[in-house]
Amino acid sequence: MANSLKFVLKLILVLALTVTLFVYGMFQGGFVSWFLFFSFLPILAYSIMMIFYPMKFVKVERQVSKHYLQAGQTLNVTVNIKRILPVPIFYLVVEDGVPEMLTWHDTRHHKYRFLSNPNKLKSRLNSKTIVFPFLRRKISYQYNLESIPRGRHEFGQAKLITGDLMGLVRKERTYDVETTVLVEPGEVSLKLELERSTFEEGQQSAYTITANHTNLVSGVRDYAPGDQLSWIDWKTTARKQELVTKEFEEEKHKDLSIILNGSSNDFNLWLAFEAAVEVTHAVANHSYEDHGNVSVIALGQAREEVVLSHGKQSLEKLTRLLSQIQLVQGDHFPQQLKREAWQLSKDRYLVVVTHELSPAINQTIMQLKQQQVDVHIIFIRSKHLISHEERVGMDQLHYSGVKMSWLNEDRLVRRHIEVNA
Repeated sequence: MANSLKFVLKLILVLALTVTLFVYGMFQGGFVSWFLFFSFLPILAYSIMMIFYPMKFVKVERQVSKHYLQAGQTLNVTVNIKRILPVPIFYLVVEDGVPEMLTWHDTRHHKYRFLSNPNKLKSRLNSKTIVFPFLRRKISYQYNLESIPRGRHEFGQAKLITGDLMGLVRKERTYDVETTVLVEPGEVSLKLELERSTFEEGQQSAYTITANHTNLVSGVRDYAPGDQLSWIDWKTTARKQELVTKEFEEEKHKDLSIILNGSSNDFNLWLAFEAAVEVTHAVANHSYEDHGNVSVIALGQAREEVVLSHGKQSLEKLTRLLSQIQLVQGDHFPQQLKREAWQLSKDRYLVVVTHELSPAINQTIMQLKQQQVDVHIIFIRSKHLISHEERVGMDQLHYSGVKMSWLNEDRLVRRHIEVNA
């Protein structure tokens, strides 16, 4: 109804202007008045034609250079416009709506300089341009989205605006053009020192996932080509008069659970949550080959879990999960963590990656420590935003024997992040 009313009003306006100029020429007479009428007649005729021009006969398509990217890369977008009717159009405004999640720039590790004020990264607007197609039936508009952030980005509508030369007629139409782009979390160079390994005879702490333990001998065997000289048991070799090689006990790694906090009442912590996602991804990628069983649990609006096995399929599933997960509003994490604690076995190693610490979270973690569960907390918070309550909580966890790693902007902006036990 509203569109029909606008159509009628525009038509009446143009016709009224035409009649006014004609009446002016008839009553005024002379060269000037008729010259004015006939000069404006083509423009008014074009305005009437634009009123009846059907924008629905215009087709719009969107093409992207890649459907799968990594955070921080550049996405090339092309908007193709095809007109069926060869009507002359003097100008055409093309506006492609950028998804809300793409309004900020992911400058990889440099973005964490703004950990205390992440809204400074939000400077991207909708892509908009003006073209002059005239009689061209195919029009293309290209633009780049640099430093694209993590997430599942769904491009929706594209808008076209045109009109006459005098601005009396304005034609506008929105086209639904669905395009989905999945952006994986950025890679973090992470040095991990948080593992505890056990052997068949006793225990030995080894706070690095790359350690190769060959100091527990279980027996000897005959030398085989390829054995290192350091493995040869020289005493037994001298006694038997033949080369004998030591046999070592195989390391038995504790199972690992990584829990990611995906909820908060303060959405200004969204950049800290981005850091938590990247750190979780890095810890999982560094650990799944060295632990017996690695599971990643994301606790947000719902519980999502990925169990990593030795294969690409489980890693791809984890990447998809961490690519799409978003920070949700609420204070669900303390209760969710408590439920996870009841199900957690003490022979598992637990890493909690969180952007918030609260008395409820600290209490659950200290209960796990009392149950002899090895817990490591990776806490991500700007040094300018950390509260006195959180500092006290960190000290309490540290004195209780819980391993703590506090990652602030000074540590996150480095190319190599160290997480110490």
